[in-house]
Amino acid sequence: MTREQRLRNLILDRYDSLRQFAMEADVPYSTLMTLLSRGIAGASFDTIIQICKKLGIDPCEI
Repeated sequence: MTREQRLRNLILDRYDSLRQFAMEADVPYSTLMTLLSRGIAGASFDTIIQICKKLGIDPCEI
C-alpha cells in the first residue's frame, strides 16, 4: 500500500468524505486531491503537518 493510499484510508476511516476532511482540516480540497493522486512527496511540509495534526498522527507514520 502506498503512502497516499494509506493516508486516504485513514481519512475515510474517520470522516464521511475527503471533502469533509479537507474543510475541517482547513486544507483546500484541490490540494488534498492533488496530494493523494500525484503523491505526497511534492506537497508542502506545512500541508502535511496540518493533515497529520488533524488526523492525530505523527508525520513520520506516513
